[in-house]
Amino acid sequence: MTTKSLQELSELCRSERLAYKKCCNYVSETENEELKCTLGNLANGHKQRYETLCNYLDKN
Repeated sequence: MTTKSLQELSELCRSERLAYKKCCNYVSETENEELKCTLGNLANGHKQRYETLCNYLDKN
């Protein structure tokens, strides 16, 4: 894999981490249960993608 590809994947990893943190922050700030559930699901998706990307990068 090229250095550029690895850099792009690293940036994606950082973006997923940031999106996860933002969703978690919004969950803690809202009182609307439906919105909390939706944001929690989004956070879980970002966390899974973050972990997948990081695991891939660790192997390369």
